[in-house]
Amino acid sequence: MLRKDVEFRRGFTVSQKPYRAKLDQNESPYDLPKDVKEYLLKKIVEVNWNRYPQPLTYRQVKESFAAELGVKSDRLALTFGGDQTILSAFLVAGGPQGRALIYEPTYPMFRHYALATGTPADVKVIGERYLPQAEDFKSKRYTLITFVSPNNPTGNLIPVEVIREALETGALVFVDEAYYPFSKVSVWDELSDYPNLMVGRSLSKSMLAGMRMGYVLASPRVISAVDHMNFAPYNLTHMHLLLFGEYSTIRPHLDRGADTVIGERERIFSFLESVNLTPFPSKANFVMFKLTRYRELYEFLADNGVRIRDVSSLPGLTNHLRVTVGLPHENDLFMETVEEFLKR
Repeated sequence: MLRKDVEFRRGFTVSQKPYRAKLDQNESPYDLPKDVKEYLLKKIVEVNWNRYPQPLTYRQVKESFAAELGVKSDRLALTFGGDQTILSAFLVAGGPQGRALIYEPTYPMFRHYALATGTPADVKVIGERYLPQAEDFKSKRYTLITFVSPNNPTGNLIPVEVIREALETGALVFVDEAYYPFSKVSVWDELSDYPNLMVGRSLSKSMLAGMRMGYVLASPRVISAVDHMNFAPYNLTHMHLLLFGEYSTIRPHLDRGADTVIGERERIFSFLESVNLTPFPSKANFVMFKLTRYRELYEFLADNGVRIRDVSSLPGLTNHLRVTVGLPHENDLFMETVEEFLKR
């Protein structure tokens, strides 16, 4: 009864050990202030929960959110989290008659959605530096080429010229910018005139992980296809639409939290460099690093209440770990525990 081409395993899991510092899922360490939450809760109480979200509401919310972003509403689609932006790319440009290019190591959902949508995919492993080359796609006929910038877990940006050359092939080029709040750099600023560019972003990383909110920037033709395949607005809840519609209220808190994370990110990077743990420069809200005794360090941190992510199972990352930027005192605890480990 079940698909024979899928090896069904346990879902995506993280450590469940008790912790004093949770630095393993690239979440914001900051939450919305209580008074803002209370304001939003009053708003959601006024909505009829027994009714589906309506297309008119979706259109009005899109217009409001687009104005905050400084884009036209016909170049914007709202999604159920950043993951749905990735799925949307495979839904509109993949399928059995398409072919996708995926670079690894990266977020595993790319390979997963290629499988789920029956999209033939070439997976190219390019190692810890994650630097795609134009030669990878120039001589092939792809319908979908995917990039992650900044990439997870390597943290680096993709050169805009590589993305431009991918666009010149005529394929739909999907650029995942889930960590844009921490890089402040977007290909959309330079390449939005290309009708085959599709940018996916998330609000999960900057403060709203529990709300699962994302959005797509693309040409009107691509946006129309995305909304069609997601059956918008029924892919969203009233809560999603309320939060998107109140983005002007929420945004200052997201921006302030992201700016604080950027400062702490640089502090963690400098520390890891000072103790010779080979950190990789990052434009996201995490830092990847490597060492020979990576498994011992990972377990030592976990036993001392510091949860980080072991990414060594990802292609090309045999001895690498990734730490999410937390609150200053959590970052202090991480660094102190690493120092204690290195003295052993």
